[in-house]
Amino acid sequence: MDKFANKPDYHGDVETSLNGLLIGLSTFLFGLRIFVRTSMTKSPGLDDGIAAIAYLLLVTQSTMDIHAVSFGSGVHLAVLPEDLLFKFYKSLGVQTLIYFWAVAMVRLAILAFLPRLARDKSTIWVSWTIAAIILAQTITAFVYRLAECIPVPDSFKPPGTLGLHCVGHDADSKMMLGHGIVGILIDVILLFLPIWVICTRMMWSKKKIQIILVLSVGVFAVATGIIRVVLMTTLDFSTDVTFKMPFLGIWTNLEGHIGFWCCCFPALQPILRLMPCRLRRLTMLDSNDNLTRHGCVRENSHNETKREHRRSGESSEIDSENRRGVVSLEMEEGTPSFARS
Repeated sequence: MDKFANKPDYHGDVETSLNGLLIGLSTFLFGLRIFVRTSMTKSPGLDDGIAAIAYLLLVTQSTMDIHAVSFGSGVHLAVLPEDLLFKFYKSLGVQTLIYFWAVAMVRLAILAFLPRLARDKSTIWVSWTIAAIILAQTITAFVYRLAECIPVPDSFKPPGTLGLHCVGHDADSKMMLGHGIVGILIDVILLFLPIWVICTRMMWSKKKIQIILVLSVGVFAVATGIIRVVLMTTLDFSTDVTFKMPFLGIWTNLEGHIGFWCCCFPALQPILRLMPCRLRRLTMLDSNDNLTRHGCVRENSHNETKREHRRSGESSEIDSENRRGVVSLEMEEGTPSFARS
């Protein structure tokens, strides 16, 4: 992959390093998510299954982006052999198709998380409506990109190849731009929808603010989507595509992975809340009173109370919290839980 390292303005090494970092972080967070859902809250659900599909697609996309460096991604088109140009475009076409479904699965995973917050008819109706829009957007873009040339295999060849019957570069750019703009609008809705559900179903408390802050990290996913769309409108990919495309590819990968991290963070609430308590116990810096005040001892008392409730058949509220897997394992005294359907 370093055979182009001595070429002018080469930046393929940035692609390799960044994608390696993204794969590592996504793997770490997804592993934590599965651990929390299966071992701590014991509440695996549909959102975890969809997140697993999104994770596999994102890792595949980033791996292909790393491999594309060996095809000339990151070097000027003028110094690239023609045989590698064909491989570059084939890789680019496959990556684009994977990208459509990767970001779609990330968004659907966030939607599938909403029933853990509320199961009322209005929330379910909104979720299904947004899901339908995501699927329609994804299927339309996927089919268009796959069949923009006749026969279909020609869609993975360089635009300048003789004998191609394709829709043209401008039409393809407009489709990708439209997909990006619609994606930003969907991301904005997915950012505020869970926060709106939390705000309407919990009284103001420290726990509520913490959950809202966790959900608010989705603003970074929206920001990366906006930057990606801006690059699509400012860069001319009809010339020197092998050199310019990685600049867009970096933000494309960031958009998917950051969105994936955002869909994992709410599931990590229990482990994030327990870590300070564990650190205090290990360092023995706080008194028992301070531990109680921060909820560390209360966690043990809660577990005892929970076992008592289970024995007497009165644990519906606590079990509901664990099934939803949204808040920590300990429940602060006097803090209202989410409204149940």
